[in-house]
Amino acid sequence: MIEFPTVLDDLMMAQQPILNSKKDIFGYELLFRGKDAFNANVIDNDAATSQVLVNLCIGITKLETQLRKPFFINMTTKLMLSDAFIPINPDTVYIEILEDQEITPEFIEAVQKWQLAGYRFALDDYQFDTGYHALLPYVSIVKIDVLLTPPDNYAEKINELKSKGLILLAEKVEDLTMFELCKKLGFDLFQGYFLQRPEIIKGKKINSAASSATLLLNALQNQDVSIDEVTRLVTKEPKLSYQLLRILNSPVCGIKKTVTSIQEAVMFIGLNQLRKWALLMTLTSSTKPPQTLLKVLLTRGRCCQLQAQAKQSKRGDSAFMVGLLSGIDAIFNLEKSVVLNEIALDKELLDAIMTQSGELGAYLTHTLNCEEQNWGGLEILKTDDRAHLNRAFLDAMVWTDEIMTSIS
Repeated sequence: MIEFPTVLDDLMMAQQPILNSKKDIFGYELLFRGKDAFNANVIDNDAATSQVLVNLCIGITKLETQLRKPFFINMTTKLMLSDAFIPINPDTVYIEILEDQEITPEFIEAVQKWQLAGYRFALDDYQFDTGYHALLPYVSIVKIDVLLTPPDNYAEKINELKSKGLILLAEKVEDLTMFELCKKLGFDLFQGYFLQRPEIIKGKKINSAASSATLLLNALQNQDVSIDEVTRLVTKEPKLSYQLLRILNSPVCGIKKTVTSIQEAVMFIGLNQLRKWALLMTLTSSTKPPQTLLKVLLTRGRCCQLQAQAKQSKRGDSAFMVGLLSGIDAIFNLEKSVVLNEIALDKELLDAIMTQSGELGAYLTHTLNCEEQNWGGLEILKTDDRAHLNRAFLDAMVWTDEIMTSIS
């Protein structure tokens, strides 16, 4: 497992393993944690679910190896019925339908729709209530709280569920006696303190600025919005840019593409999926973007881009990304190597940022020399090249001021 620095200390979530009868790992249930590591303390269910998803797919954690197993996550009615329903690979997840869910025709239709799209459902805390029978054809797993619903009192009904081909999961298994009883009654999966208590997962939250995430969400509500317009909005905010690159590199999102520009990232994710992510990022966004640092990074990106354009290079968009991400470590207060190794960035761009190598690295070097007023680095340039660089840097500053005004 990768060793992460101690600064990755944000409380991300908790996870509790789900085991089979041989006590091998089948999957994990992911549990919301806010400021309290040991209790959920959920005030807003939609925000809690969204935060777990964003932390899972966009944050930096030690979960890479566990993510090869399916995970279980609670889903609220609002997200189930919205277009923002869980924008990740359906093969990686079981959606838990909670025990207090109101079973309406609209909800059943939504479950049926998402099941046809490949998502699998688990019915949580099932108490053999006939009101939930309409959902059973669309459910893969039925979870029974064996403390609340003693299984030896429901042996016949458990057999009926088994006869329908449903997988039975015993939760709240607190001791060996209950574990052996549930195995005898035909349960397939097991979860509870006897097996393992929830484990706290820490890492680094990668949240976007609230204003930028909201602007992106609003733009994506227009069905006719262009790739270029979305790209323009994303490139204004380094955190949004980074989030998109994390989505591409997340093992649970099912995309796995490396890119050389923000536009490529937008195209690979697709506007439909991006609409879903924009809503989740808005629900979990922070409110105070670092304005001074944002201004520096936008200026770097634009200056690198203008240099490429002056050279009639086709690498302008890549040059912008190199400049924009060159200070991403300062945005998140992490080592640059840790941050950049978590995203789907083309190796040439990664090398340009880390070692300032190649064509793109040279643009970044020149930009940094301007920014830091490194006269020694500037004097070695030819007179015309130095003049073009100075003009590019000044134009980049003007462009950035306009951008900052538009998003403030």
